[in-house]
Amino acid sequence: MEEITLKIRDIAKEHLSNRKVDKILGFSKGDFPYESCPVFISDIDEIETLIWDLFCVNNLSKYLIEELKTTEKIGVFIKGCDSLSFNQIVQDNRINPENVVIFGVPCNGMLDPKKIKKMGLLKGIMDVQRDEENVIFVTKNGENNISAKEVKYDKCILCENPNPVVFDEIIGNKITKKVDQEDKFQDVEEIEAMSADEKFDYWSNQFSKCVRCYACRNICPACNCQKCIFENVESGVSSKAKVDSEDQFFHIIRAYHVAGRCVDCGECSRVCPEGIPLEKLNKKIIKDITQLYGEYDAGLSSKGKSTLTTYDLEDIDPFEIPKGRK
Repeated sequence: MEEITLKIRDIAKEHLSNRKVDKILGFSKGDFPYESCPVFISDIDEIETLIWDLFCVNNLSKYLIEELKTTEKIGVFIKGCDSLSFNQIVQDNRINPENVVIFGVPCNGMLDPKKIKKMGLLKGIMDVQRDEENVIFVTKNGENNISAKEVKYDKCILCENPNPVVFDEIIGNKITKKVDQEDKFQDVEEIEAMSADEKFDYWSNQFSKCVRCYACRNICPACNCQKCIFENVESGVSSKAKVDSEDQFFHIIRAYHVAGRCVDCGECSRVCPEGIPLEKLNKKIIKDITQLYGEYDAGLSSKGKSTLTTYDLEDIDPFEIPKGRK
C-alpha cells in the first residue's frame, strides 16, 4: 500500500505541476486509522496528504458530477467499482469523459470497520498491513493476524471487477479473481424462498427503520438526476412524513429508478445509518434482468444502451401469464 501511495503522489504532482489537470480527486487519512476520506486537491503543497490504504472504500465517481461544473479537468484515482460507475455516469450524459484523467488502481477489497469492531480489533489500532490472504492489525498490545475474508466488506468479497474497466493509466498489478454466481445471489435466493407474507414482513420491517436521510440516494452513482423527484414539489411525492407507506414507496421507486443502471457497488447499504440491506433489493432486480434478457453488467462500457432501454421483438414479456396459470 505504501508503494501505491508514493506512486499516487508522484502522479498527482506531475499532473498538477504541468497543469494537465486542475484538481486531483483521491483519498486522505481521516481522524482515525480506519478512516480514509475522499478529498479534492489543487495545491501542490497538499499532495503529501494523499494516501491509498485498506479503507479507501468510497466510490469516487459520484463526486465528479458537481465538481466538474466549476472545474475544467480533474484527475481521479479509482477502483474497479468506481470505474463501472464512471462509465454509467458518462452513459447518462452527466459528465464529459474528456474532462477527466483516470488513474486506475486494482483493488483486492476494502476492510469493513464494523466487522473489525465486532472482533474487538478497532481499539488501539496503530497500523494495518496486508499480505496475500491475511490482514495484520498492529496495536499497542501486539499484532493480530486475521483472514482478509473475515474483515472485508461483503460487497468486496463478491466483487467481480477488482480491476478498473476504464483508465488512462493503471497503477499496480492487475488482480485475478472469480466469483461463484451462486454466492453472488445467495442472499436474494434466501428471500425468494420466503412466502409472500414473509417477504412482506421482512421488507416492511427493514423499511420501517428508514429515517429518510437520503444517504443512499446521495451516494448512489446511478441516482444522478439534476432534480430528484422526491425533492420536486411539483411531483406530488416530495413529502417526508415518517409513515411506513412513504418509506416503502421511496425505496421501491428508487430501486426501479436505477434498475438496469445499478453497478452493484453496494454504497447504498454501506452508508445507510440504519443498516437497511438495500443491496439485496438491487441484486434481486439485477438477477431478474439477467434471467429475462440475458447477461448484462451495467458500467462495463460507457457506450450503447442498457437492457431496459433497448427493445427487441424477441424480448420476454414478464407480464405475460403462462398457459395453464390463473
